[in-house]
Amino acid sequence: MANTIEYGQGAVNNTIGWGQGAKVGGSSFSNTKSILLDGVDDAVLTNNAYTHLSSGTAMTVSVWFKSSTYTTSGRLMFVGKHVEILQNSASFSNTQGTFTYKVLGNFGNSFATMGGNTQSGVANLVDGNWHHICLTWDGSTTTAVVYEDGVAKITNTSASGTLNSSTTEAYAVGAKNNGSNPINGTIDEPAIWTTALSASDVTAIYNSGVPNNLNDSGVISTPPTTWYRCGDGDSAPTLLDNGSGGDDGIMRNFTTFSTDVPT
Repeated sequence: MANTIEYGQGAVNNTIGWGQGAKVGGSSFSNTKSILLDGVDDAVLTNNAYTHLSSGTAMTVSVWFKSSTYTTSGRLMFVGKHVEILQNSASFSNTQGTFTYKVLGNFGNSFATMGGNTQSGVANLVDGNWHHICLTWDGSTTTAVVYEDGVAKITNTSASGTLNSSTTEAYAVGAKNNGSNPINGTIDEPAIWTTALSASDVTAIYNSGVPNNLNDSGVISTPPTTWYRCGDGDSAPTLLDNGSGGDDGIMRNFTTFSTDVPT
């Protein structure tokens, strides 16, 4: 996969703060960087346990991903023991390039698992193109929804439970928190909310395939708790948390940014 790689001095972050009214697609938001993970030992991890979702009753996870390499059980997102998005088996044509989405309760046990062998979304998200993946869950309506490229593909209306009440697990992008199950590909704009975003919010995030400003009240109803720009405004190895949570990410085993971004 051809990518232009450059050392991570980080472009200036022109993100407009929440409530300041930047316009969708306006010049105030620039996305020029992403992270390219080698599928061997690269990952982004927080230094501390990720507790924002502990005992949570709603959440949203959003991420952009591009790859042409199948990785069995590669973790795209591992949010403590609260949420996991992972690739399915690379051995069979019906699971290649598809994902499993899990919402995790006590002890990290799943009370809502979607995708897998019954994948009803895009047949293959590992096709060398950028894709947007989003998982929402609202405990008050026991509804979990998987969105792929802005479209609701899987809906589970019996997702009853509460997110894991206590965890010592870090938030990890591109692998599990211990570095196992690394994924191969390019990742951009991973973000987490402690609320379940609406379908219109997800459509705005997808923005016809171009990432949007997640801290703009003119774009989305709720700002994220955690949001990594993956190079824009960052200086390796630190990925600044552009959300409200204050959980910076640390690039492990790599120190460069890619200029391959969703467009």
